Amino acid sequence: MSDTSSRLATAERAARAAGRLLLAHYGRRDGLAIEQKGLNDFVSNADREAEEAIAAILTPAFPQDGFLGEETGASAVEGAEFVWCVDPLDGTTNFLKGAHNWCVSIGLWSKGEPVLGVIYDPLRDELFAGADGVATTVNGVPVSVSAIDSLDRTRLGMGHNHRVPPADFAADAERLFSAGGSFSQVGAGALMLAYVSAGRVDGYFERHMWSWDAVAGLALIKAAGGRLTRYPAGGTSLATGGLVLASGPGLFGALSDLFDIA
Repeated sequence: MSDTSSRLATAERAARAAGRLLLAHYGRRDGLAIEQKGLNDFVSNADREAEEAIAAILTPAFPQDGFLGEETGASAVEGAEFVWCVDPLDGTTNFLKGAHNWCVSIGLWSKGEPVLGVIYDPLRDELFAGADGVATTVNGVPVSVSAIDSLDRTRLGMGHNHRVPPADFAADAERLFSAGGSFSQVGAGALMLAYVSAGRVDGYFERHMWSWDAVAGLALIKAAGGRLTRYPAGGTSLATGGLVLASGPGLFGALSDLFDIA
C-alpha cells in the first residue's frame, strides 16, 4: 500500500470511529456538557472525545506527522512534512440542536498544499474521500465538481462568522445576487466544501476559515477536478487560517473577479 493510500485508509477509519462516537452522543444530547468559546461558537464533550478518538488512530500510525485539532490545538506541527488538520465535529450548533448538517473533517496538509481529505456525515452515512492522485469518491463512487460556468446559473455555498464584519458578508451577497446567482448555508463549512467536490453546489466562498474546517474539503475539491485559491494565502500560517474560494474550473475565474480575489 502506498503512503497516500495508507494515510487515506487510516483517515477514513478515524472518521468513521469519530462518527460512531458522535452518533451515540447525538442520541443523548441533553446530557452533554456544553461551553461557549465565542460568539455563537460552542463546544461539548462530544467534540473533545471525537478528536481524542481521531488522534488515537492517526498519531500512532504516523508519529512523524503534525496534528492541528480544533479542540486540542497544535502538536509537533513546526517542521513537519505532513500536518493533519482535524475538526472532530463541524456544525456543533446543528448537532446540539438536533439538526442535520454536521460532520467529521480530517485533512492533510503538506508543503503549502491540501493533499488529502476525508469528510464523514454520520447521519447520512456518507464518506467523502480523496487525495492527490486519488480521485474523490462518496462511499466509493467517483464524483466530480460542477460543470456550471455562468454566474446566473450558480448556486454557491457561502459562509460567515464573527471574525468577518457583517457588512463584508452583505456586500459579497449583494455582488452575487446582482450577477444573478444565489447561495446556500448549512451551518457547516466543511460539509459544504464536500458538497462542492461532489457537484451538489457549484462553489464555496468564505472570507475566513480555520484550517481544520478547510483543508479536507479543499483537498477533496482539488481531487475532484476543481480549482481553489491558495490556502492559507499571503504568508499566513495554518494556525491563522484564511480566505477560501473553490469551485468547478468553468466558474472559478468569474467568482475570483466577482469577489475581487487576486
